[in-house]
Amino acid sequence: MNSGKLLKTAEVAERLGVDTGTVARYIREGILPATATAGGHYRVSDADLTAFIASAGRAKTEGAIIIALANQKGGVGKTTATANLGVLLWQMNLKVLLVDLDPQGHLTFTLGHDPDTLPLTIYDAMAGEREFDITKVILKTSFGPDLAPNNIVASNSDRELSSKPTWGTRLSNVLKKVRQNYDYILLDSGPSLNSLTVNALYAADYVVIPTQLEMLSVKGLQLLLERIDEARAEANPRLQIAGAVAMMVQQNNAARTMGEALRQALGQRGIRSFNTVVKRSVQFAEAANQRTVVAAISPRSEQTETFRQLLNEILQVVGGNGLDKIEMLDSGRKERGEEA
Repeated sequence: MNSGKLLKTAEVAERLGVDTGTVARYIREGILPATATAGGHYRVSDADLTAFIASAGRAKTEGAIIIALANQKGGVGKTTATANLGVLLWQMNLKVLLVDLDPQGHLTFTLGHDPDTLPLTIYDAMAGEREFDITKVILKTSFGPDLAPNNIVASNSDRELSSKPTWGTRLSNVLKKVRQNYDYILLDSGPSLNSLTVNALYAADYVVIPTQLEMLSVKGLQLLLERIDEARAEANPRLQIAGAVAMMVQQNNAARTMGEALRQALGQRGIRSFNTVVKRSVQFAEAANQRTVVAAISPRSEQTETFRQLLNEILQVVGGNGLDKIEMLDSGRKERGEEA
């Protein structure tokens, strides 16, 4: 993939107006993506530096930090991650909006609403854009976060949105109307790189990539990364990749081998691979079938603890109001008498 020119730390320092030691610290802390040469020297892609600079200029007055959970492969746990991370953020007394961008409406169903009976969805808001009042779409949920739902009507998005000049920025324009009302907005994209997913990349500040430790899944990241580069070049220069997380992992030698392959593939691009690994568990599937969320019904479970750890890692990267409340993520462990 074309990630642009690779820059030396001295060149990065000059662009940022800081010394090389500060650049090295940004890289060590994972704030600025970088790759290492065989000789141990850091290199930063021009695209990643541009996104870093643009993101640094983001004013808090803009409102919520928008995070897209994206992967064109289905069944990698995007909806599971979106729902559990959203509930945990809400449990930290933060204002959260979850946006379902999958025409199958899995997130909508999980959060207790019937996609087939919805009079209005996020797709209606995107189709109407400037004239549409998005607050008419947003629903309350019994789990805490608000929801912008979706259903099968959105499967027409590629055909219907493509005729509109602003088709790629429709979601961004719609969310601007409510961004001040929330601390975080999480976008649950569908299992394809369709117009809805492209809209998510145009609207987001950060991308989190849930992926399975399978050869096809790891190889499939290439196309997603190309789309991210295109989104940066065309409409959203400050879009950053927060990192990738291994989902639905089985504890065996094959998984460990693929885990190393994933880290190497991401490392070549300077992309973070989160330390947290979400193990495969029937509890996630059972919760979804029962239209509920593990973090809500089993706050002391191993599965919820895993998502607390992942959220901690994500917040360290994306910042926002949640950084001031990270200690609340340890409350579950402290209640069990574990070391925080």
